[in-house]
Amino acid sequence: MWKNWSGNQTAEAPVAQPRSVEQLQALLRDTGDVLRPVGAGHSFTPLVTGHGQILRLDQIDKPVVISSDPGRARVNANARLHQLSAALGAQGQAFRNLGDINVQSLAGAMSTATHGTGRELPCLAAEMTGAQLLSGTGEVIEITKEDLPGMQVSLGLLGVLLEIELNTVPAFNLRRRVGVRPVEEMLSRMHEKWAKHRCYEFFILPHSAKGVQVTHDVTDDAVGKAPIDLDALGLQMMKLFSALRHVHPKLHKAALALMLKLQGEESFVGESWRVLSTTRNMRFNEMEYHLPPSEVEAVLREITGLVATRHTEVWFPIEIRQTAGDTAWLSPFQNGPRVSVAVHMHAGQDHSGFFRDCEAVFRSAGGRPHWGKLHSLQRRDLEELYPDLGKFDALRARLDPQDRFLSPALAKLFRP
Repeated sequence: MWKNWSGNQTAEAPVAQPRSVEQLQALLRDTGDVLRPVGAGHSFTPLVTGHGQILRLDQIDKPVVISSDPGRARVNANARLHQLSAALGAQGQAFRNLGDINVQSLAGAMSTATHGTGRELPCLAAEMTGAQLLSGTGEVIEITKEDLPGMQVSLGLLGVLLEIELNTVPAFNLRRRVGVRPVEEMLSRMHEKWAKHRCYEFFILPHSAKGVQVTHDVTDDAVGKAPIDLDALGLQMMKLFSALRHVHPKLHKAALALMLKLQGEESFVGESWRVLSTTRNMRFNEMEYHLPPSEVEAVLREITGLVATRHTEVWFPIEIRQTAGDTAWLSPFQNGPRVSVAVHMHAGQDHSGFFRDCEAVFRSAGGRPHWGKLHSLQRRDLEELYPDLGKFDALRARLDPQDRFLSPALAKLFRP
């Protein structure tokens, strides 16, 4: 049985692991099943479940980096981000920006518009300048310039990505600074911080009136020794403190205050891809919406109000980032920029009520959801949010005329 990283999506469907493009073409030719490519399983939405076969593509026989020139590289679409980062780094190149998890496949990360943070930095998909695709008709094709905006964020609906050409930058180091701040300070200064720092994000810690801010800025300083990763320990402590809250609220507050005091200020320098990414060991489920910057403060006040009153069981931090706009037809950042607000709950908790209430707030503020994170959008919602949806529908009909990559869940959204 296949299951995703958090365990909220499972499938009894057989998992095929082709080792060559020829084997992949044979699978497409010899079976009538719907085929759904899967990366590292870090999406929480039903992108690969409820159909015939799941395709694991990490065994396809292609080099990690196929070719490279200054500012541009052609790579294996199904290599993991950390593999690509290391291989590009060995050639003096780097991704312009990354999210805080680097175990996803590049194809999966781009296809769902996965992003990092930075007011002038777009999501990963916007860096795609070309691609090689196995279409639903079994042809290996190069994506044209006209079709590229449809390919950049495509949810695996156009075919199987084999190779991706993307923008790169010269390898660089980042200085990461982490510090605890009052929530009110972070809310009042967030736009100032996004303007000042290359990368800025912050986390609101429920029931504490405090949060943690993280900045990343380019530096010529030498790489230093990475500090102990306190994120995982902090989450374990917050889980424990949540139980204390129901037993003795004052003890809960005292424990939280002590933990935040121990956090202190952190500063270190490392290679960009190593500094931007962190390890996620504790399983959770997530909803994230991308909002107009002008709406963010009001939304955050309403969400924190929900946590303080109606959903006191929530203890996972609320994450806030910003991403530059782009032109991809299905990008949540189309005609951006957008500020992303992500809410989480431990995988062992029932998230349905909290996420439902948060989604109502996000939608009323004009938010668009992250394609890989939980949402309840219907076809009519997509028609309102994505003005180029018709162009994508036409491209999908041309590249996959027999719906070989259209799962039942996605058919509800993408079958006109």
